[in-house]
Amino acid sequence: MVLKIYLIRHGETDFNKQGKEWGQDNNIPLNDWGLLHSRKLSEELKHIKFDKLYSSDLKRAKQTSEEISGLNKVEVVYDKRLREYDPGDVDPQSEEWVEKYKEILNSGVSKYDIRPFGGENIWDLIKRTQSFLNDLEKEKGTIVVVSHSGVNAVLMNLSQGKSKDEFLSFKQDNTCINILEFKEGRWILKVINESSHISEIRPSKKKYENQEEIKQIAKKYVLEKMKDKVNKLYFSGDIVSGNFSIYDRPYKRYKGSCVEIYAILKEDFLVPQKWKISTLKENLKKFEVGKIKVGDVKHKVNLTPINDVEDITENWEELL
Repeated sequence: MVLKIYLIRHGETDFNKQGKEWGQDNNIPLNDWGLLHSRKLSEELKHIKFDKLYSSDLKRAKQTSEEISGLNKVEVVYDKRLREYDPGDVDPQSEEWVEKYKEILNSGVSKYDIRPFGGENIWDLIKRTQSFLNDLEKEKGTIVVVSHSGVNAVLMNLSQGKSKDEFLSFKQDNTCINILEFKEGRWILKVINESSHISEIRPSKKKYENQEEIKQIAKKYVLEKMKDKVNKLYFSGDIVSGNFSIYDRPYKRYKGSCVEIYAILKEDFLVPQKWKISTLKENLKKFEVGKIKVGDVKHKVNLTPINDVEDITENWEELL
């Protein structure tokens, strides 16, 4: 019997709205958008018969799992191993943390024992996530797991047998759905970061006046970055329709329209580990590969590798 896991990220908080991801503060609730998105998520999942629902016990995950539980009539089992990564009193990507880490490492302390500002280190997160994954493999049926972006990313990497140095980067929108299947001792990632259930709930946006100028900026950036890696390259989305815009608040962690490109990659090109996997759906995988700057706003560049132009399901124009 196939074990099927719906791995969910909790709804939006004001902390997330500021672009922050980490921490175990249990006083951070979902904001109004987070509550709305969680209701949309529960409606999306209400037709599925879940055998169990596991959730982080942090407030933002609890509120999200309670929305699912209410419509699916499945009891929530809270598990502390699903809590978000807690680096302590500083951003783990900050210069302060990096310098302090190097200082302690050079003093002879094992990397497994370094926690410069309290909280956890990445090895603590990996250990508890692996423990949860091991227990999950003993389950049967269809299970929903509500957690956090950091835990989700580690869990998906561990499910694919990745060591810490091999970890891939996964984008996780608030209330996104990831689907994993476990069969014959092997995990398969079927869906990554599916969030179409909140696509109709968009913030207001303002269209840029200099659409052609933006297209030229995007074209120059994309060609410089991708020309030696592709056989064919196509623009699609707002950059083609002339609706490239800025949002009045972050949406799916974006500040405005993305530059959407499709590419037929050269056969010998290997996708870099640093490319963030934005989505995986219906065998098409999208990556965040860079940014262009329009005024003071940085807009993400998304690339979807394809085999043929027929794989493009929206308006497009050939770039290369």
